[in-house]
Amino acid sequence: MYTVDSSERVGNGQTGGPDILLGAADPNGTRLFFTTNPGLESVVENELGQRLQEAGTPIVQVVKKPFGFGGQVLAECEGHLPSLEAVVLQMRSVHHVQIPLHGFALLYGEHDLRQIERELEALTVEAMVEAKKFRVTTKRTGQHLFTSMDVQRAAGAGLQRKYGCAVGLANHDVNIRVDVYDRICLVGLQLSKKALSNRYRRRSQPRAALKAPVAYALLQWAQLRPDAKGALLDPFCGSGTILIEAAQLYPHLELHGCDIDARAVEGTRVNAAAEGIEDRLHLSQGDTRKLSAAYPAGRFGAIVTNPPYGIRFGQHLNFYHFYRRILQECWTLLDEGGMLVIVVFKRTEFCRALVQLGLFKNIEERVVETGGVFPAVYVLQKVAAVDQSAIE
Repeated sequence: MYTVDSSERVGNGQTGGPDILLGAADPNGTRLFFTTNPGLESVVENELGQRLQEAGTPIVQVVKKPFGFGGQVLAECEGHLPSLEAVVLQMRSVHHVQIPLHGFALLYGEHDLRQIERELEALTVEAMVEAKKFRVTTKRTGQHLFTSMDVQRAAGAGLQRKYGCAVGLANHDVNIRVDVYDRICLVGLQLSKKALSNRYRRRSQPRAALKAPVAYALLQWAQLRPDAKGALLDPFCGSGTILIEAAQLYPHLELHGCDIDARAVEGTRVNAAAEGIEDRLHLSQGDTRKLSAAYPAGRFGAIVTNPPYGIRFGQHLNFYHFYRRILQECWTLLDEGGMLVIVVFKRTEFCRALVQLGLFKNIEERVVETGGVFPAVYVLQKVAAVDQSAIE
């Protein structure tokens, strides 16, 4: 897998962050700022490196979490827009892409909004010169005396005074990001018109559906190559995000999904049909704790899944026994050396079962934000069973 040298620098809460973003840039290069789910920063780094390498555009530097907050990646690349824009707007691991324009520390407390307004009015934004309508979008992290809406109003007022441009929340030519991270304010030009993660036409949308970038990351951690063949299983398919993402990435892979909930299976089928890939998926209803009765041993090269954590199985579920049985079934269904990538919300119970069974080698463990919670993702590889009783 292509990787690039990187370093993690953390702004000191006052001026460190802006120094990173606004230091002297290579005049022949472009700085890009990406947002993603916290925990996926290295996935963004690798995907960006691979895509730019294929385009013949080197990366000068990558900084993960430049302000110390997860879900942010800053990159300095050789080359200029629009050639870079055409590449990065195809990325699957990110939500938004923006060009950093300006950054500054908030210094005045109760007068922060006035400072934001003045900074935006003094800022030169070439894209605003010809724009007829613009909007300001804000994400705010930390404790402040103002809301995100307050920031948008203050920044918008400053830009309107300078450029005389009308505000258009829906039909706008330019989207200016004014994001606040504790005492640091970052101003950027958003390149993505809508979130790149909203790439599927979902007809069925459960409350806890995975975001597409997380599904992409899970598949990358399964070490699947673009030309991968064989079969992949998601035994808790939910609304089908993992399978739909896999169908987009791996044209030769046989894709199987099941779920104990018939509504989830039908939801996956409906969502796959909306993407025109229903013929790629083999779906069935079934209990993952009994899957070895439905599939032959060694049927799959990879299992990638996001099990429920009490909602569909009941709040009184014994998670140790649940995870133990899932690990046994997945071991049986995987081919020799096969990969299991699984999202885990009850880490203590899962680790206890994992260690006691000894059926998998723990390749990697990561913490990823999804749906406002922070489960662990385990990347496991099947090993030969030392104790045969572990699979009985």
